Amino acid sequence: MPEREPRRYRVYVIKLRKSVWERSRRFREANPQYEVGRPCVYVGSTGRTPEQRFAKHKAGGVGTSRLVKRFGRALFPWAYERLPSYETREEAERAEEERAEELKRRGWAVWYNARSLKERLGRMKQR
Repeated sequence: MPEREPRRYRVYVIKLRKSVWERSRRFREANPQYEVGRPCVYVGSTGRTPEQRFAKHKAGGVGTSRLVKRFGRALFPWAYERLPSYETREEAERAEEERAEELKRRGWAVWYNARSLKERLGRMKQR
């Protein structure tokens, strides 16, 4: 029996409908740098393929983004296809945050969860 390849983690980008800007106050507040006409996106990381992860978001449920379920249009490969894969979830989450912040510097409106996930896990450990 052949050995399984170790899991690799990837960063992915999902293009969101422009209506997210009008309909989500939290999204607007998280993106004061947004330049009208630039993309609105969600940046995430996964141990699955980006296609599998997008389908899970759209299906909804535990571990998915309501923002993507409601406003997600499609994967945006141009924004992530040249990024490497990562050996650990922590590396991928760091890369997710870096990519999200890079896109924000370009004037894009970006939502990502790496930081909030780390904060939630930190609070849970303190309990």
